[in-house]
Amino acid sequence: MKTLSLYYLRLPALIRLFIIVLTVLFLFGTIIHVLEPNNITNVLDGIYWAVVTIATIGYGDFVPKTVPGKVLTILMVFIGTTFITYLFSQVASYTIQRQSRLVEGNVNYTDEGHVVVIGWNERSKVLINQFQSEQPELDIVLVDRTLNTNPLHNGAIHFINGKPYEDATLAKANVRSARYVIITANSELSEERSDMDSILTLVALKGCSPLVQVIVEILTPTHYENAKRAGADTIIQASNIIGNTLFEYLD
Repeated sequence: MKTLSLYYLRLPALIRLFIIVLTVLFLFGTIIHVLEPNNITNVLDGIYWAVVTIATIGYGDFVPKTVPGKVLTILMVFIGTTFITYLFSQVASYTIQRQSRLVEGNVNYTDEGHVVVIGWNERSKVLINQFQSEQPELDIVLVDRTLNTNPLHNGAIHFINGKPYEDATLAKANVRSARYVIITANSELSEERSDMDSILTLVALKGCSPLVQVIVEILTPTHYENAKRAGADTIIQASNIIGNTLFEYLD
């Protein structure tokens, strides 16, 4: 009995409240059947009566006819309606809180085969838009520490707020089950500092999930080798791409 009570207390509050409501319905449904067996002939009818009474629907197909039955009804309305009202308010509150946590990036991603994009900037924005256009079935998880809310409020991506080089943040993004991870350069930092930040994130990623495919954007040639040593599967040198594009354009 002690083990059962401890297990019950460890359940989420919403589940415990739901169990209480079910218990109240079953208990009063059983009692009304015992008090008025000729009127309410079985426990199922009793539970049905309890549900429609507590829900204030009151179809009138089952009505207590004895004084004890009427007293029980009054008692059940006071007790049961309180629990039902509280249950619905808690469900509504839970839904609102979860939606708020989802927008603020505080809900873990639990599915598999997704793409993790680290860093919110114009490049990652274009990348995400391309993914959504060409592979709309692909789930995208955005990890960023500078945003307070999901930048795409239509719910097209799953947002995680946190430092990408911390294990807790990577666990929230479920990088172990990701198809691949893309690390974009932080445009708010200097090129040198941005590359160091990207490599630190890369090291954390490979330490957390050595087999995950990681694509990293590097801005300076000096950190290209460091990114290779850190285990990057693909390295994109943004400066080379822009320089070559400008040269071809001028040519």
